Amino acid sequence: RLAGRWADEIFLQFEESQGYFARSRASVHVVGCPLRGAFAHPDASRAVAELGLDSDKSTLLITGASSGSARINEAICRLLPKLESSADRWQIVHLTGLDNFKTVQDGYSGTRISHKVLDYYDAMADLFAATDLVIGRSGAVSVAEYAVAGVPSICMPYPFHKDRHQYLNAGKLVDAGAAVIVDDVADPEDRIRRLWSQLEPLMGDEDRRLRMSEACKQVARPSAAADIASRLLDLAHRGRPAGVTSR
Repeated sequence: RLAGRWADEIFLQFEESQGYFARSRASVHVVGCPLRGAFAHPDASRAVAELGLDSDKSTLLITGASSGSARINEAICRLLPKLESSADRWQIVHLTGLDNFKTVQDGYSGTRISHKVLDYYDAMADLFAATDLVIGRSGAVSVAEYAVAGVPSICMPYPFHKDRHQYLNAGKLVDAGAAVIVDDVADPEDRIRRLWSQLEPLMGDEDRRLRMSEACKQVARPSAAADIASRLLDLAHRGRPAGVTSR
């Protein structure tokens, strides 16, 4: 909002953000969130091969974004005895974050369900393409990736932001029918119960997951980066300098 005072062009992910720039003299464009180029051409087979996944099983991806989420990690480790009932049909890829890797790895010790526990994975476009259901946070980039990848999601918004913006981000997916929200409540037992009440039926309902995947198209904006570049090139060709900020 501060930089918007001097910008000529402002590019937004969400329509709702336009109100923050109502007094700006800039041209405001809602284009979505620009993502890395790999999301235009993901290759599920690369992730399957690199992670040693079983192509005959569905994949549940757990992620707390790049730094991980200790509370999501804990909930999944506590749910492993229940998840074992789906071991013949499902496998898990769990991205823990650097600080939580050893704890989560120990939590999977002895479980019968196939799993790959990693502290970090860079080729997320390929991994999302190999994923049938994701559990994760709902930061702005995360929800953009879920939507463009077409992956059904169980969003657990980070609960400590004063403006609760991750709930609003996830709400865009929920309104489209592409996601469900599970509150990351303080009580661990209640958190686990809430998560399992959404996770169990989704794992058992392929048709619903396919509908959620299709619904992602309603909110996905795969051309965001190209749209921004096109606008800037157009301005350059017309000889107009642009001071640019994005939100």
